Amino acid sequence: MPSLNSSLNIGARSLFNQQSGIATAGHNIANLNTEGFSRQEVHAKSELAQPDGTGGGVRRGMPQRIFDRFTSRKIVQEESNSAALGAREKFLAKLEIIFNESDDAGLRRSLNEFWDSWSLLANEPESDAAREKLKNQSEALSSRFRSMHMELRGIRSEANSRVAGVVSEINNIVDQIADLNRQISSYELVDRTANDARDRRQLLLEKLSQKVDVSWLEDSRGQMKVSVGSTGWSLVEGRKGRELRASLVGGETGMYHIQGIGEHEYKVDLSNEFRSGELKEVLDIRDKTIVSYMQQLDDLAFGLAHKLNKIHASGTGLSSGMERIKSSYGLNQDAQLEPLPFIKDGIFQFHLLDDDEEFYATYEIEIQAGKDNIYDIVNRINETVNDPLYFQASIEEDGSAVFLSGGGKQFIFGDDQTDFNVVMGFNNFFETLNGAEDIRVNNRLLEDPKNISSGKDLVPGDNQIALEIAKLQTRPTMNDETQTFDEFYNGILADVGLRIQRNQVEKEHQDTMLAQFKDIRDSVSSVNMDEEVANLVQYQKAYEASAKFVSTVDGMMETVIQM
Repeated sequence: MPSLNSSLNIGARSLFNQQSGIATAGHNIANLNTEGFSRQEVHAKSELAQPDGTGGGVRRGMPQRIFDRFTSRKIVQEESNSAALGAREKFLAKLEIIFNESDDAGLRRSLNEFWDSWSLLANEPESDAAREKLKNQSEALSSRFRSMHMELRGIRSEANSRVAGVVSEINNIVDQIADLNRQISSYELVDRTANDARDRRQLLLEKLSQKVDVSWLEDSRGQMKVSVGSTGWSLVEGRKGRELRASLVGGETGMYHIQGIGEHEYKVDLSNEFRSGELKEVLDIRDKTIVSYMQQLDDLAFGLAHKLNKIHASGTGLSSGMERIKSSYGLNQDAQLEPLPFIKDGIFQFHLLDDDEEFYATYEIEIQAGKDNIYDIVNRINETVNDPLYFQASIEEDGSAVFLSGGGKQFIFGDDQTDFNVVMGFNNFFETLNGAEDIRVNNRLLEDPKNISSGKDLVPGDNQIALEIAKLQTRPTMNDETQTFDEFYNGILADVGLRIQRNQVEKEHQDTMLAQFKDIRDSVSSVNMDEEVANLVQYQKAYEASAKFVSTVDGMMETVIQM
């Protein structure tokens, strides 16, 4: 037969259990808007029955978080892809601004005006106004090239800085996860569950997955191990977090690469190991996307300069007779002894002029590609002329070549089958060593536009050089002579547009899918105010009933005592 004491214990346990339920419902309501919080429930169990079969009441339950493990795992996986697409969207938007052709400052407009200026000069080869316009449009075009290169380099620098920022954020999250591992394992040594700490750790795991792809597992002590990358580099092991480091050592100058730091400062290069997440995307933007556009812009600038210079170098303007000219480019000491690069077998020609700018003598210098260095060519020029009073070639200390005439003679360049003029930078229109970064109009032409080549051999009114240059606009010269300059640049613009459009579609799909997974999780784990209020009323009624039961048993015990 159950005793009054056992009945009193049943009532007390019931009170404690209802009180725990009320506190849990209040905890849920208090965290209604807490990010990452999973609602909790008290799962009570019936106490073991007494020997005579009478019920033992309720066994107090511990609050348990309501957590959908499968859906949460999918969310962590998809967060990496969403964050990568988001980072890509931000940088593509900046690229779109650079390649924006809707205003009057675009490169395509500058190219069109540049070609129009050459056409005008071809129609009016002796017009000072046409030459001045060409000079101004050429400066505007080269300035636009340099500006676009600088803007692309600025975006790359921004991406590089973001790499360091993401690494710092990852390290901060890793430290917090390791600390929560410590808290959880310590708290759960006894029969308890660290619900709130586990929620915070799960939220941090989701935030970490936005930065970098992660793999994780939980051991029997509740500690989470987190690894990243295709090689599974361990970021968190129990209570210890491992640092990632953005290092400037060992990679491209000024560009961060990522090292994993192990025990005793053991380092592993992880730059190419990441599979998704913001860090992977920013690295790709920095080292692939932007570099690709910079290279294509350089190719366009190089191609334009080379093709135009090849034609311009052998031409003459209104006053192109020279007494001295220095090559735009110099060779270092090692290069001076090597065969001159980029030249072809053939004849390089120049003419000496008398006081009346009539031809005094013509010299043809044979050049052998892959064999002749700059000393060989200079010596051959001097041997061919064989009269230093009238003409002499020399090499300066900076490795540049100098042609000097004397005895009242001047000189002009003739046909050049070898590209020697272009390679060394004699009578070039554009000068560039690095493409879009440093392309400029030859200072000799800026100082006197009459030096711009429009014809050949100082023939008055000759426009064949200007006409041939103007035709470059519609001549296939890029990509193994399959595209015009305009088509090549339009291809760059089209690629930027397609990347933006494709990313928008992928991001919308990815965001929708991630939102659906979060909705599924929230339907299980989020706090429902109506449900919690209903639980409060239920627990309150049960508490009042339990209190009435305890009061009744207490009265019975008092009656027994007074007997």
